Amino acid sequence: MTTATRRSLLDLPSLNTDADIAASMARIVEASGLSRAAAVDRLNEAARRYGVRLCGGNAEALTLATLEKWLNPNESKNVPSTRALNLFCHVFGSPEPLDLLAKSHGHGWRVVDGEDARLLEWARTEREIKRLRARKRRIETEL
Repeated sequence: MTTATRRSLLDLPSLNTDADIAASMARIVEASGLSRAAAVDRLNEAARRYGVRLCGGNAEALTLATLEKWLNPNESKNVPSTRALNLFCHVFGSPEPLDLLAKSHGHGWRVVDGEDARLLEWARTEREIKRLRARKRRIETEL
């Protein structure tokens, strides 16, 4: 069981990431070179392919108006669901919005891409090799 650590008010995490995620999503769509209408089409196509429901209620598909609200940092009442955010990251090939969610907890959490995952695996392997070499030296001195 982990115990809670005491933090100052300046160190508390910011769990309300809606505006930051909206701004991130807007940058990603803009950087993609797609129009927002084309982005809606691409998201709807992926939603159909993967069986992901992007909108609540009776909506069958994402509309341009809804995407515009998702991309507006000042529109805090209309945010994408976690399913929609996950699909968005997949369609545009960017983990940035999910990384913002992870970092917001203040525990050093991050979303790691494939290259960083390989680098992390390499670093852990190197650390294990050093530990085993030290163990080998201890055993050799005992022989």
